[in-house]
Amino acid sequence: MFQAQQLWSYRYGSFAERFRYQYVISRSTESIEGFVERKIGDLNLYCGKDLPLRELHDATGAKVGYVLGIAVGTAAQQSKETLKLPFKKTAKTFWTRFESFLDDAAGRYAFVLHALGQSRLYTDPVGMIGAVYNVEDGYVASSTMLAIKRALRPHPKYDFDAIRDLAGKITLFHTADQDVRRLNPNYYLDLGTLESKRFWPRNVSFTPEPEDPSAVYKEIIETARGNIGAIANDYPCSLPVSGGMDSRLLLAFAGEHRGKIKQFYTHINNYATRRDAAIAQELCRVCEVDHEVHDKRHFGIARREARLNLRAYELTFGAPASPPQEYQNGVIYGVPDGNVIMRGHQTDLLRAVYVFRPQSEWRDPDWQIERLLVVPRAHFNAEIADRFREDFVAWQSTLPASAMEKAADFMFLEVYSNASIGSSFPALWRNFYLSPYNSRRLIALSLQFSEKRRRASEPVYELIEMMDEDLSKVPFDFEAPPSLDDKDAWTKGASSTVRRRDRTVDSLLSYA
Repeated sequence: MFQAQQLWSYRYGSFAERFRYQYVISRSTESIEGFVERKIGDLNLYCGKDLPLRELHDATGAKVGYVLGIAVGTAAQQSKETLKLPFKKTAKTFWTRFESFLDDAAGRYAFVLHALGQSRLYTDPVGMIGAVYNVEDGYVASSTMLAIKRALRPHPKYDFDAIRDLAGKITLFHTADQDVRRLNPNYYLDLGTLESKRFWPRNVSFTPEPEDPSAVYKEIIETARGNIGAIANDYPCSLPVSGGMDSRLLLAFAGEHRGKIKQFYTHINNYATRRDAAIAQELCRVCEVDHEVHDKRHFGIARREARLNLRAYELTFGAPASPPQEYQNGVIYGVPDGNVIMRGHQTDLLRAVYVFRPQSEWRDPDWQIERLLVVPRAHFNAEIADRFREDFVAWQSTLPASAMEKAADFMFLEVYSNASIGSSFPALWRNFYLSPYNSRRLIALSLQFSEKRRRASEPVYELIEMMDEDLSKVPFDFEAPPSLDDKDAWTKGASSTVRRRDRTVDSLLSYA
């Protein structure tokens, strides 16, 4: 039995429910409550009962493997049961063609496939499906406690009290166990040897910035809209809406597919999210869709249940961490159980959220290690920088020249996001969280814009203005007044909103 099973208590609820979106790959036969078993080459694949699972076929209909999770945006023929590649698994160029095929795949997924005598694992570009591997014992899984049967060997570089009490992160491809590694999401994992190798980016240039971005904007809009439509066609979806940029982009991208999304909502946990709810209500009114507010004052759960949720999460997550607020105050119960929740992750590349310093400093690791939030920034010091510098430099040295042109963004993609949503999304058991904007093609398009323009959020403003000027007219949270009580006043647009739109329209007209 895996450690997750050995340490499980019936008080936490059903093991099958709490691990419903996780998976294990093993050379031996396993017994895991509620998991579905499949074969891939000489390996055994075990999937949680609600993890979406499709057979993967080649152009002739021959079985190649499986798709775990949700992958959209490719040119593959697909149904709810199968996905068909447009090439043969016997082709000498199979792996090269598959990696090119993967450029357009968005969502939260893992491809487990066997061809040309080799079995491999490929994940989404930030690893939000979860992927860790234990070379010593030969297990691959979505989380640490499903990759070991022995007792955890605590990783010596981490202060687990800081992780528990200060929300510190386990990063740079480490896990809570010193001998279990997290897969870099732009590497594939050879399932025979458990060796990993980078496959992306290859032959991709992120510079120079296009003088006229119109064609880039058009491709971004069509691609993201198609991804949202494909997900909403096949799964019941919920979309959280706030006063920020990422959810507004998703609202705009959704376009004619908004009617297919089952729920638009905002959780209220504090004053900031109360502001979010007011702005979100106006955005949804503009879009002519219903908006739900889930206020923690109306969703309370018993302290005992909150404690058990915390203990269960520590096992599903694989470290002594706390679940999101909505799991501890009950507002998550406002979202229908099992719905797919679409999040705006990777749209934040259009804002260059982690690019704070000029390119000349991108080979300096210490400020980037601080941004990885091993501990909160107020607790960061030279000793912590010294502890992780070798790991950081080792990772950065693997970046090809084109990626080094956007090194701070790749730190955000491969290291930070992988360590955060790559570990938290699999651990959350009520809903399947994903991003419709995280294909490698959309990432490459987003990174074509200069750091200066992205730091000013210009691509975000211009995309929203192009898609839906009524959405653009609603103030963002940082433009709205301190009090939102007088709705008739602030929804007509603060002066900063008017100035922002004037600049944006002038910029778009300059491309014409």
